[in-house]
Parts: sequence; C-alpha cells; structure tokens
Amino acid sequence: MIKTFNDDAIFFLGLSVGMGIFHCLLYLTVGADLLTQDSFANFFLLANVISAFATAFILRSYYDQHFKIAFVTGLIALFTTLLRVVVVYCILVPLTKAFQRYYPLILIFDLAATLLAASSLVLSRAGKNEWLKTNGVLSFLIACTTLALLIWSMQMHGGRTTPALERWQLCLSFVASLQPLLFIGYFRQLLVVQSKSSDSPQSSQQTTLLITARLLGVAMFLFLGVSLMGEGIRATRPQPEAITQAQFFKARTFKGQHNDTLSYRLLTPESYDPNQRYPLVVNLHGGAGYGTDNVRQLASWEIQQLTEPQNREKYPAFILAPQISHGTSWGGLPHLVTRDTIVFDLLRALKAEFSIDPNRLYVVGHSLGGYGTWHFIGTHPGMFAAAIPLSGAGDPALAKNMVDVSLWAFHGETDRNVPVDGSRNVINAIRQAGGHPRYTEFADVGHYLVPSLNATPGILDWLFAQKRTSQP
Repeated sequence: MIKTFNDDAIFFLGLSVGMGIFHCLLYLTVGADLLTQDSFANFFLLANVISAFATAFILRSYYDQHFKIAFVTGLIALFTTLLRVVVVYCILVPLTKAFQRYYPLILIFDLAATLLAASSLVLSRAGKNEWLKTNGVLSFLIACTTLALLIWSMQMHGGRTTPALERWQLCLSFVASLQPLLFIGYFRQLLVVQSKSSDSPQSSQQTTLLITARLLGVAMFLFLGVSLMGEGIRATRPQPEAITQAQFFKARTFKGQHNDTLSYRLLTPESYDPNQRYPLVVNLHGGAGYGTDNVRQLASWEIQQLTEPQNREKYPAFILAPQISHGTSWGGLPHLVTRDTIVFDLLRALKAEFSIDPNRLYVVGHSLGGYGTWHFIGTHPGMFAAAIPLSGAGDPALAKNMVDVSLWAFHGETDRNVPVDGSRNVINAIRQAGGHPRYTEFADVGHYLVPSLNATPGILDWLFAQKRTSQP
C-alpha cells in the first residue's frame, strides 16, 4: 500500500506540474485575453482541484511521518487556498461581482497561511528532510515576492495591473508550477526508504477509485486544455467581422500631450464635403476589442450598424473607433488606468482637421465601452449631444452632469457581467436631478444584447436626430 500511495501522490503532483506549465505557456502566447475565454474558469477550477488532491496526499504523508506542525499548518494553508480559489472562480464565471472587493484581503490571508506552512517545513521536524526544507524555502520566497508585488500594486498603481506586474506574476506562476517537483523528489525518496518496510495490500475499491480519479483527471485536462488552447489562439486574431470592417476605416495613430499614443480607426462620410458639417460618433469598444492591432475594436454591433450601406447613405457621419490595451479603460472602473484624456485631445484635433458639427457629437459603447460612455458624459458635461450606453454602469454622483444629454441606455435584466443595477441606479439619479433619459431593459437577457437591439427599431433614427442647442 505504501508504494501505491506514493505512486498516486507522484502521479497527481506530476499532473499538477503539467497543468501549471501548460497554463503559463498558453498565457505567454495569448496574454491577458486568456482569462476572458469561456473555458478558462473551468480549467482554473480543475487545476486547483488536482492541486488540492495532490496536497491531500502530502498532508497524509505528514500525518504518517508524525510531522504534526507541518500537518496543521499545511491544513490551514489548504483551507485558505481553497477559499481563494472559490472566490476567484465566482469572479471568473461570474457568479457575483461582490466577491471582487474581498479578494485582496483573502489573498493576504492565503499568503500568510502559506508563509506559516513554509516556515514549518524549514523550522520544524519536517525540515530534516532536504526535499521538504527546500520546498519550504522556495514557497516562502514565492509568497514574500507575491506579497511585495501586491503591496507595490496597491501603493503605486492603486491595485491596477501593469505590464511589468504581469511579467513578474507570470514568472512567479511558472516557478510555482515547478514547485511540486520537489514533493515528487520527497515521495520518491520515501519509496526507497520504505521499500523494506512491511506493506499492506490496498483494497480493490480504493484501487478502482484512484484509477478512476487518474483517468478522469487526465481526460478533463486534455478536454479543457484543448478547448482553452483553441479559444486562446482564436482570441489572438481579430474576428472576421472586424477584418471586414477594417477595409472601410482608415488606420491612424494620435500622439497626445504627454507623448502617449492612441491607435484608432476613422470612417469619413461618403462624398465628404468640407463645406458641410457632419456629426461624429465615438464608439468605445468592450473588453473583446482590447489590443494593439487597431482592428479588433471594430467587431461591435454599433460599428456593424453604422457601416451598413443604407445607413451610411442615410446618416453621413464620421465614425471614430479608438483602441486601448489591457490594464486600461475608458473610465468608470476604479482598478484600471483611465485613458479618457487622450481621447478628448484626439476629438479636438479631429474637429480642427475636419468639418465636424460640435453640436452633434455622440458616444456609444458596450460593456467596458458602456462604462466609458457613462464616464464621458458624466465628466465632460456640454460635450456630447447624445449617448447610448450598452450593458454599462454609471456613477449616480455624476447624474447632475448628464441631465442635458439625450440618453438612451440599454441593459439586460439577467446580466451577470455588469449587474443591471449599474444602469438602473444612474438612470434613477438622472431623473431625480431633472433629466428625462430613455431606458430599455430587456427581460431574461444577459450581457450580450445583439438580438434584442436588432429587434428594437429606431435607435439610429433617434441618435442622429439629437442636437445640442448651444456649442460647448
């Protein structure tokens, strides 16, 4: 039974190493887009279930070897890790966004428990084993570095991620994925030491269960791994509709006041006449438009509608589609760098370059872009004649600045990505401030609104009919 137990422990530790390395290599290839793929949450959960299964073998070994301190501290660390995994999974699915605010605190508790468990492997009786002692030192260093990065992120970047932080986190994840190799060395050592000791046969039921667990773990790894890899590779490429739209738009780059740059696409009206003034629509992309290719932001319902040949003829207008990268936002999201200033600098430059009607500036956006739409009209009163925020959340404290903007907001009642209260609350605040916004809430509809929007007539007619009575 001793040999079988150690073999099973080595198997699940090896599977945990394989999944960890696979995740790191895929993240290195795909980038942060990997975290938004449909299969990622389930892959993340499976990887941690297998890791917890391997940890159970380790704790059982501690118990058998009478490493009492290592056993107790390891059990505490396992509990805090499982708690962190549950919270992260709920955020990823997402079951509820409310857990997100508690994640830093839970992460700190988990790191503290990890530091305690790591110290026990070095300072307690378990430290007499060189494999365990080395593992304790490595685990302590990883936890300390993670804690230092967390503090740095909170103090220097307000909890936001940056490219440098992402690189450090990826390096730590890779090192942590190799850590089970030290436990494999420990169990292989036990195989040699215990080979001459008496052994008892394992029951057929236990054998069947463990063989089933092995096969199920490998099968799930292959299934979810292949699915995630396929989704990740597709995520690195622009969607076909974005590539189609790119032929109508001119790719441009704007340099801001602080030497920062913004990639954007611009569609000019057909038969543009500089003696005539045209409206301009700012389209703020959602999370799927993140990138640096200056193409992916064009795959949106708004762009599709605005570039329909009949609509281009009926509503001659400039269409502006800027693109931002991961770790940033259009505004309204506290943990991301806001890139609104450079967009407004670009708007001023475009008004100087082209014949644009300053009283007919419109802003539209979905999800991340919906947040940005609310943020733009809330922080720049008098700029826009109309706005269409889709599946976004606004700040009710800025409602007084939105009273004079013609608004038509849309949200799905069952939206789990951006809860519907994000629209309801700001709409109610605007009404209380004296405004008359239009609000359409789709029953039994989630985050993605395309079929419901297509079934709603008159959206573009309403948008292009709006005009400010005075120039901002």
